[in-house]
Amino acid sequence: MKRLHILYIIALLGLVTSCIEPPLNLPGQELAVEMQVAQTDLHVVWDNDVQIDHEWYYGWDIKDDSIWGSIDYPEPKTFEVYRYYKGDDPKAKHTSVDLFTIDTNRFRRYFQFGFYDMLLYSNIESQDGTQVLVIKESGDSVVATTTGTRGISRSILDASRANGDETPIGMLNQPEIFYAGYSENVYISPNLDDYEYDPVENVYIKHIETELRPLVYIYLVQFVLYNNEDGRIKGINGNTAISSMASSTDLKTGHTSSTPSLVYFTTRMKEHIMVEGRMSDVFGGKLTTFGLCDSEPYTRSGSQYTGSRSDLKNIVYYDLVWNNNQVKTYQADVTDQMRAQIHGGVITVYIDCGELQQPKGEQESGGSLFIPTIEDYDEVQWNIDI
Repeated sequence: MKRLHILYIIALLGLVTSCIEPPLNLPGQELAVEMQVAQTDLHVVWDNDVQIDHEWYYGWDIKDDSIWGSIDYPEPKTFEVYRYYKGDDPKAKHTSVDLFTIDTNRFRRYFQFGFYDMLLYSNIESQDGTQVLVIKESGDSVVATTTGTRGISRSILDASRANGDETPIGMLNQPEIFYAGYSENVYISPNLDDYEYDPVENVYIKHIETELRPLVYIYLVQFVLYNNEDGRIKGINGNTAISSMASSTDLKTGHTSSTPSLVYFTTRMKEHIMVEGRMSDVFGGKLTTFGLCDSEPYTRSGSQYTGSRSDLKNIVYYDLVWNNNQVKTYQADVTDQMRAQIHGGVITVYIDCGELQQPKGEQESGGSLFIPTIEDYDEVQWNIDI
């Protein structure tokens, strides 16, 4: 069975001048931060033992990798650091912030005695060099969202509204994978009793643990076409979208927004694949998303969906190309599958081609879901709550 690799980062903040072994028996690297009298080691370790629970028939070949990149979670290389100093009051509001970029394994800065909050998140390395993830700051809030993509036609708008979506016309791009962690009330104490003495290095050590988690999750989405021996379904145009996904996420808490959006992704078809004893055509692709609306981030013990947006349905929209060259849009409800795998996994839609009615003309087919005309648009203000 194939595996999806989820990355964990354990950050150890300690008053040390030498490297400390990671607390887990896993490969790691060290990032160092210097304080007023010594330096801190930030250890990064990876846990790769997260397994896909469902069958993945589509596979993943060299062409898939060239289009969408690897299905593994990438290893971060550089980080942004937000350091908030609160003085002697752990409940003090953030009035100022120091910003740093870590682009090597060593990062040295001075700390004052007192309380700190620290936000760390990984920088983006998009496959084609065009980043769509947008980090927005407003006051004390740091939120990630994405740029918008193409508009959608009247047919998908009507179908989306009929399904109870609150989605504006137009869709958001898929966010790139990134990781973030937030440590509150990191106390830099002048009292040596709060530290562990290292006689070898002649320094005092303090350890504070935090975890950098992925805030964008990978879904592998596949559509199994069976009973298509007569070739009634000629192929696909690759256009696919899923509704009611979170439009943003909070970097400090990892909690996703309650504002739903459509997320656009592409697919490609592979013919003549054996699926559960039946010869089928399968089309699929990779979807990256912040996750479900009003959802908590991944934890080591796993998470279940407990958000308040239980009224939202996750509907996947896709185009099929018939053998008379007509294109028709279809939809499938994948809500249960998404809620069972709120932090990524395999989503499967089964399509019985024998039950599909061939469109006889452009009016019946409705045309491609993703080729809008000017009258198909409403005026929309793209405001993301942060």
